[in-house]
Amino acid sequence: MQDSLFSTIYSPIGKLIKHAALVCVALFLLSACQEKTSEEFMQEAQQFIAAGDKQAAVVAMKNAVQKNVRSADARFKLGKLHLELEDYASAEKELSRAIELGYDESQVLPLLTLALQRSGANVELSQLDIISSSISPDEKVEAGFRQLASLVALNKEEESRSLISSLLEIQSDSAYRNLVQAYLYIFDESAVEALNEAELAYEKEPLNRDVINTAARLYTLNGQGEKGAQLYEEYLKVAPNDLQAKFSIANMLIEQRQADRAEVYIDELLSLNENSPELTQLKAVVRAAVKDYAAAKEFAEKSISMGNNNPASRLIAGLSSYELQEFEAAVGHLTVIASILPDNHPGLRILAASQLQSNMGDEAGEILQRVIAADSSDASLFSRAGYELIKSGDIDGAKSVIEQAEKVTESSEDLARLGVLKLSINDVEGVVNLESAVAQAPESASARATLAGAYLSTEQYDKALSLSREWQLDSPKDVEGYVLESEVLQRQSRFAEASVVINKAKLIDDSVLPVRLTEVRLLLRQENYQAAVDKLNVLIKDFPDNSAVLASYFASKVELGESQEAEQTVKEIVSRYPDNADLALLYARVAVTSKNYQAAADALQNIPTDRSAPPNFWPIKGAALLRSNNLEAAETHYEAWVKNYPNKANAILGRLVIHDLKREFAEGSDLANEFLRSRDNLQVKIMHSYFLVMNRDPQRSRKIYDSLDDKYKALPFLRGVSARLAISEGRAAEAVQDAFIAYEDNKNLNNLMVYLNTLDASNNRTQAINTIEKHVELFPSDARPKLLLGERLIGANPDRALVVYQDILQDFPTNFVVLNNVAYLEMQAGNLPQAEEYARRALEIEANSVAIADTLGQILFKQNKPKEALDVYNKVMTNNVKNEEILLNYIELLLVNGNKEVAQRRINNLEVQSNASKTRLKNLENTYLN
Repeated sequence: MQDSLFSTIYSPIGKLIKHAALVCVALFLLSACQEKTSEEFMQEAQQFIAAGDKQAAVVAMKNAVQKNVRSADARFKLGKLHLELEDYASAEKELSRAIELGYDESQVLPLLTLALQRSGANVELSQLDIISSSISPDEKVEAGFRQLASLVALNKEEESRSLISSLLEIQSDSAYRNLVQAYLYIFDESAVEALNEAELAYEKEPLNRDVINTAARLYTLNGQGEKGAQLYEEYLKVAPNDLQAKFSIANMLIEQRQADRAEVYIDELLSLNENSPELTQLKAVVRAAVKDYAAAKEFAEKSISMGNNNPASRLIAGLSSYELQEFEAAVGHLTVIASILPDNHPGLRILAASQLQSNMGDEAGEILQRVIAADSSDASLFSRAGYELIKSGDIDGAKSVIEQAEKVTESSEDLARLGVLKLSINDVEGVVNLESAVAQAPESASARATLAGAYLSTEQYDKALSLSREWQLDSPKDVEGYVLESEVLQRQSRFAEASVVINKAKLIDDSVLPVRLTEVRLLLRQENYQAAVDKLNVLIKDFPDNSAVLASYFASKVELGESQEAEQTVKEIVSRYPDNADLALLYARVAVTSKNYQAAADALQNIPTDRSAPPNFWPIKGAALLRSNNLEAAETHYEAWVKNYPNKANAILGRLVIHDLKREFAEGSDLANEFLRSRDNLQVKIMHSYFLVMNRDPQRSRKIYDSLDDKYKALPFLRGVSARLAISEGRAAEAVQDAFIAYEDNKNLNNLMVYLNTLDASNNRTQAINTIEKHVELFPSDARPKLLLGERLIGANPDRALVVYQDILQDFPTNFVVLNNVAYLEMQAGNLPQAEEYARRALEIEANSVAIADTLGQILFKQNKPKEALDVYNKVMTNNVKNEEILLNYIELLLVNGNKEVAQRRINNLEVQSNASKTRLKNLENTYLN
């Protein structure tokens, strides 16, 4: 109570209007009076005062101070002049200096407290020692009141009460004593008694601004605001130049919702000081009050740009932006003050509504958590927020908002909307809300249609039949009730009865699409596809841009084995309507079924990647881009999806798939971890475990894996994670079955490698080769498994390995690894000319390869071309070569070519590890060096 009372009676404002000195007078004085003394300047100032020119008097008095900076008399008189000219800050400065220089306190202190009060210097005013000063009792009470107001403004209640006690002990009949008593009543929350004291003060001093300000505010608090405004208006008749009073009455009239009266004073003040942020804010308030939102927004933003941090300016700017449908601007302004607005403040509703209009559903959901006392007018706002949260993937947030919506939903329309929301999160109680909506508005076709859809989706066919027959009775000339009954009967395989109902609907209107499509669905369910196609061909001519018609046509043609023709028809029709998103999505789905993934992605290129896109657009296009191996475009698409819907798990999973394909395991782990900080999602958690083990962090991966329910660990993907964990933990032989199941479920190269790893660990190399061979048969265009097969066959079956490698060369003729391996195998088979040809081709591609040079060198050596062979080695051999076999091959050629000194240096630097290499080196030394 105290805070609200004080905030209304005490609203200090700094100097509003600055007065400039008369420059011409100042120049004259400076040029003509330089030889005058301080006393002479003071006498000149008095002459200007007598002539009514206080501005010139100020200039003269400033000259007096300059001539004698320690003149207390000059300081006092200059301060008094500043006070009369309402330059309160300058007055305070000079009066304070006068006291410091010894001027009579009893004369200075009353003026100093006034200057401090009017300049808003509450801290300085609160620190003065007024009670023990030498000023008169009446002056002491007046100055004490001003100090009391400063303490109240600083929220110092204890010090305020102490000062009140001291002031009330002073014997005085001043109006200010009544004001001090009024403050005591305010502290005691007695507004009526406080007003009585203010009225007594007014009787004593009806033209005293402090009295009028306090009385007017207390009238407002006591529900007599018009009386308070009248006080100010009477005062202004005799004090028309009191700008502070005009500012106060403008504030008061705004509080009383009398914007037109307030604006008169505000405009007058603005004409004197157009750069006042406080006045500009008040102008914004009155413009908003008369619904001139464009002007209100302009003035509020101008006030903010002037440095005004008052939340009111932001609130007005936000409200006005919302009314002007500039929702992003509204969000920008209201977000700044949202944290300081109390729960359930109307500004929060405006912010949430603006966020929803700006596609910020998540943020709106969070704001609406603070709307704790919602009413029926908020139902649609909550429902919209719930829909946006569901759309963005924040199901928990949506449930919370839906719970709030349920408390305030009353109308049929809102009940229907709430029912749909509940059903969208698999809450079957949504049907109950829809039933209530229909009960409230049985004439509403949209409510009935929504309820019908809910009954069908939840397979409540008995209720659906009852609804259809009630519909027919209530609206016998509408086809909707008959269409619903036929659909239910068809789903129950009661085709003959369904046909009878359709005929009833056709008698009412056989041209409307629902009736004709219901007839088509009956033919499809009876597997009479040709008859369905015949009817659909007619429908396509009548409704060529209807996606339901085209979808039924495609399904029928597929059943007739004419899918290619059907796809071409759909494609041709869709091309006529490039801006029809429903048709584009239909064709994309059709293209995906025929594995024409690039065509599917191309069909969706005109749909913008923002929140206006249909929900199905995101997963369909993402899958099409991934399956067409367009990783760059897929990455861009999924990033846009995440940007628009950061809580959508499917969007995150798409990005995780891309990280996996690019073998960016650390990035995938970080992304999954970031998402899981705010959302719990099983699929993302599984992927996180996978990325961690792939990133060689099995401990953290194991921790996540162990936390999963055992029923999920049977999933093939998690069997693959388990196999990888076993391999990293040195238990590869135990993971054969897990690796096999993961590979059988998804025969990609990664899973193949894991499976081969476990087979090798269990010494089942024959099974490993058989597995690779089968994989090659399944993916004949993939060279990577062929390389694996060739590598394993080199030792086990060289002839078969040669066939595999030569097959790879058909598609990859410049693969130097394959060329080198073919050269080696041809050399082993004794086909030295062919071997040399392959080795030279490989070395031309990778000229610095020591391994290829070694192969070619050995082939030449076997052809009795030791010098050529040595030349090949000399071009690539460096001190960095560590392979023992290659080094011994090189040393042997050095010895054969008579380069014994070079060979000996190589031998001296050679550290042989294997027994076979040691034996070979000893034989070379015995043959060529001993």
